[in-house]
Amino acid sequence: MSEIERLLTSTLTALEQELRQTQEAQAKTLAGQDQTLSAHAQALRQIRQQIASLSAQQRESTQHLQRLSELSTRLEPLLTRLSGMLGEK
Repeated sequence: MSEIERLLTSTLTALEQELRQTQEAQAKTLAGQDQTLSAHAQALRQIRQQIASLSAQQRESTQHLQRLSELSTRLEPLLTRLSGMLGEK
């Protein structure tokens, strides 16, 4: 093997090793990013579930307040009459 062949082989081997190391480092980085992305996706799912639950609670509260408002509207004339009746005595 000539000197040029040895130099080329050595250079190619070094480049191959450097490429492998770079690929391994990138694979580790990618795995870490994948875990982070999975954690963020899970957190987002939980937040969406909480939003759905809070929205349902808000709808229930709105309906309850609407019923109370209707009841108050119906009771107001009766209370006025009752107050008038008690005032007459």
